[in-house]
Amino acid sequence: MYDSFVVGFTFCWITWVIFSTLRRYLISKSQAALQEKVFTRIDSVESMLALAANDSGQKFLESLTLERPEPFTPHTRILYGIQAGIVLASFGFAMLYLHHVRVTNGPELLVFGAGAVGLGIGFFIASAASLWLSRLLGLMDHDRRG
Repeated sequence: MYDSFVVGFTFCWITWVIFSTLRRYLISKSQAALQEKVFTRIDSVESMLALAANDSGQKFLESLTLERPEPFTPHTRILYGIQAGIVLASFGFAMLYLHHVRVTNGPELLVFGAGAVGLGIGFFIASAASLWLSRLLGLMDHDRRG
């Protein structure tokens, strides 16, 4: 039973890695083709300065980096904490359920389940504390999210 769980998890993880790598490759390939077309039209310093003078040109020049870090606002940090809490708590409760219905009561599922539930609850508490502190310090702007 435990072996089939590990094999299934490993298969899903390998599939996710392959498809996410393929997606990143295709995005970077299309960005490179677009950037190459734009750079072939730039033939002098004046044309480069003209490109950098307007907003769309500045955004294009900023997009030349391969990986753009996502801005971390209080909203995104709190949502990531809640998401992690939900996933870990669900995983933990599933492990505890499997420990309950399993014929041989080994401690593995109980240990993993209790640990995951504890981490999930910890993420919920950390998210609630972050929300409270963000509001207290005035970091949350209710008009503009994200």
